[in-house]
Amino acid sequence: MATNDAQRSRAVAFGTTLNRELLPLKVPANRFGNELALRGAPNRGPGCYDNAEVSGFIYELEGRPVCRRGYSVGARTAPRFPKPAHMDVPGPPAYQGIISKPIHFDQAFKSFNVSATRFPAINNKDHGHPGPGAYAFDAKRDRKVKFHGSFGGPQTLITSVTIKCNEFGEPDICNSCKSPPIGDYFEYKKVYLCRKCYNHHLTTGEKYTKSYLQSFDKVRDCSNIHNHEGTNARLMLKTERDLKKQRFREAYMSLYF
Repeated sequence: MATNDAQRSRAVAFGTTLNRELLPLKVPANRFGNELALRGAPNRGPGCYDNAEVSGFIYELEGRPVCRRGYSVGARTAPRFPKPAHMDVPGPPAYQGIISKPIHFDQAFKSFNVSATRFPAINNKDHGHPGPGAYAFDAKRDRKVKFHGSFGGPQTLITSVTIKCNEFGEPDICNSCKSPPIGDYFEYKKVYLCRKCYNHHLTTGEKYTKSYLQSFDKVRDCSNIHNHEGTNARLMLKTERDLKKQRFREAYMSLYF
């Protein structure tokens, strides 16, 4: 009797006859179960669709909600597909054969039947672009800037313009027009001439001789390099590297201009 009671007790698993709740179809009713929930339909897989049956031409004709006698709007009784596709379009032998005919061309007395100039002249005096060899270039080339120095000593660049410092802010006055020069000007033994007056006296020779004017040196005010602020101190406005580039550039350009 004891053995039969034990067998009857095993007929009910875990003391219940309900379905056993397992993951992932059944999750605990808490926050952890919400994160583990299987979203969507669990019995839906790649092989559950009849893709071959619902994507064919026959399914499209039978499943289309239209009238069998024609179109749904104003249903007509004419056949929708009177002929098969391979009979509706003619094949290559159905076309007319190629009939060859001789082609006659009239003799052209001008090339391409056009008498206009194909390549217009480019060396005319009125217009055109002369080539590199059309200029008479007799200027001296490969010029180099000059340096002042000795063997083993420092090499100093010979500049075309001398920078002059007016420490206490008193500008030089031109001896001819009695006005402060603008930009570069000329100086010789405390005699100052602006560029306009220098060129005027050099061409006319009214007040100064040509040999005397050739003794003048071109100078420039230091206002664009450093600032004195009314004293003899120098507040540099440019770095020494920029000043070196500027002096070398001006010395090179003075060889051609």
